[in-house]
Amino acid sequence: MTVAPISAKETLRLAKLYEYDILDTLSETTYDDITALAAHICQTPTALVSLVDINRQWFKSRVGTEVQETPRSMAFCAHTIQGEDVMIVEDTHLDPTFRDNPLVTGSPHIRFYAGAPLITPDGHALGSLCVLDYQPHHLTADQIQALQVLSHQVIAQIELSYQRHQLKLSNHQLERRVKERTASLSSSLHRLLAAQTTLLKREASSRHSALHDPLTDLPNRSYFLQRLSESIQLNQRQPSHHFAVLFIDLNDFKSVNDTLGHGIGDQLLLHVADRIKQMLRQSDLVARMGGDEFAVLLDNIPSQEHSISAVKRLQAHLKVPVLLEGHKISTGASIGLTFSSVGYRRPEDALRDADIAMYQAKKQTKQRIRQQLSLQLEMHDHASPILIHDQLPADNQQFAIFDTQMQSTTQAQLTLESELRQAALNRQFRLCYQPIFELKTQQLAGFEMLLRWEHPQRGYLSADAFIETAEDIGIVQQMSGYVIDQACMQLSKWRSQSHWADIMLHVNLSLMQIRHPPLIVQWQAALKKYDVPAAAIQLEISEHALLSADPAITKVLTQLKMMGFELCVDDFGQGHSSLSRLHQLAVNALKVDRAFVQELDSRQGQDVVKTIIDFGRSANMTVIAEGIETMAQMKTLLALGVQQAQGFWLSEVLPVADIDRRVA
Repeated sequence: MTVAPISAKETLRLAKLYEYDILDTLSETTYDDITALAAHICQTPTALVSLVDINRQWFKSRVGTEVQETPRSMAFCAHTIQGEDVMIVEDTHLDPTFRDNPLVTGSPHIRFYAGAPLITPDGHALGSLCVLDYQPHHLTADQIQALQVLSHQVIAQIELSYQRHQLKLSNHQLERRVKERTASLSSSLHRLLAAQTTLLKREASSRHSALHDPLTDLPNRSYFLQRLSESIQLNQRQPSHHFAVLFIDLNDFKSVNDTLGHGIGDQLLLHVADRIKQMLRQSDLVARMGGDEFAVLLDNIPSQEHSISAVKRLQAHLKVPVLLEGHKISTGASIGLTFSSVGYRRPEDALRDADIAMYQAKKQTKQRIRQQLSLQLEMHDHASPILIHDQLPADNQQFAIFDTQMQSTTQAQLTLESELRQAALNRQFRLCYQPIFELKTQQLAGFEMLLRWEHPQRGYLSADAFIETAEDIGIVQQMSGYVIDQACMQLSKWRSQSHWADIMLHVNLSLMQIRHPPLIVQWQAALKKYDVPAAAIQLEISEHALLSADPAITKVLTQLKMMGFELCVDDFGQGHSSLSRLHQLAVNALKVDRAFVQELDSRQGQDVVKTIIDFGRSANMTVIAEGIETMAQMKTLLALGVQQAQGFWLSEVLPVADIDRRVA
């Protein structure tokens, strides 16, 4: 039988594996702890530290199985070491590579696999840290990241063991020759161990930080939604298990920051967080949603009346004045409630309804405050309207219970849908363009095409006011062909002018449009009809579209790139973009989210934008800033090195006629 030759890369990899001398060694607590932690975080019954030998995979650590090794020909990890990212097979029965694998068709009947390659500092993949399940499974982004972090810890432990072994050998040699070197070598070992301990503590701190608010150390929104999801599931299994969700907003907290400073504002938030925790049972949960907003999960409550009583006690507790740096501060809270009796399926819905109820309570609170201020101003000419002063009672706080009547937004939504359908019939939509400039030279680089609605009563409306609803009811898909045709026609006209021969046109592409089957054909037809090169058009997509796991979306984006279109990630920085996806789709440009541009007056805001610019430059991507509204922002962006920019400071959004008239 002819044996396939081993590649040079595989030879080097095996040499590195043997150099570590880890194969067939005894189990070690450090590895077992990491393996157990991986299984716990990923919520799988089995986890392994697998090392891929020439003809086998051997398990240095294992949880949930007694098997010590398997043939390499069956090993999932033999595929994992071919790449650098976590390899995930959510259902082996649906994967052509693994559905006939003996470990799938036979014992132990693997249905799910996720493995993070164990890559040495010099780039050799020794094996993987993998988790297994015997039913289909899905990992969250946080779980995938945790698996990668733990794989780094396995490599760190292998490296540490190797270094420890090497140091031991060196120590024996040096002891015979130079005894005074012993202390130095021992010190080096202690530093390595201290570094590992520091790294482990840092990773634990990072995990904690990901789920907790940095100021109050309360659970954050993500943590709260996880717990709320568990309560919803328990309520579905046991209808007698009731819960309530409270959304809390401190009344006029902005006045504290504006008059006494953010330092005292932060102290007040810490005080409020502590007071809320004091009022809760151990089974309840309080989280900070951000700013001056908190959420509370009252879990396993006997009745709705229990929750209402808890809210009243909480509001009474919060209104007690507190002395902070010599300032006596009284604060009230507007609270919205919703109950499990509504029949929630998703935690986001319960939190949303509690938020809706809170805004109703806040509206009532503001009405009471205005009434009391009017009375006070009539009685005292110089009374202060600021809440932190004593003359306004802290009783200005209301709570509201969610009911369907609060969903007035639903009716507004129906009205909007009806008006949008009429707008499509009456051709009330217009295409406008905002110039994009080379920031350094102030030369025109292109235009972003923007959809506007010429509403008969409300005037021109930007897409933000209606685009999501328009997508939901199919209007955007209906208009897709028209918009594409108009884009190519207008670009052809502009590029026919010698001074605009290289002008670029930016066209926004939503997920809904990408999923629209005729999209590719529509673009092909329009490009041919107006003789426009695809490379003159930059399609702007969201980070959500970039990261979508839908293979159909990836296929369409790949086809568009093959046609010659350039891709730009819009509002870059809001999400968590995958570097591999940016390179896989050969993204050409990044648009800095306008929220970051608005924060340029702060050092933190500048650091964020600078990071995006440096990343774009290193990846050979153009960085475009949008939403420039002041000269100061423009100067800062220019100093930071942004290549292109747009915004009202440079030019407002213009109809074609205005653009042509200005050029003429």
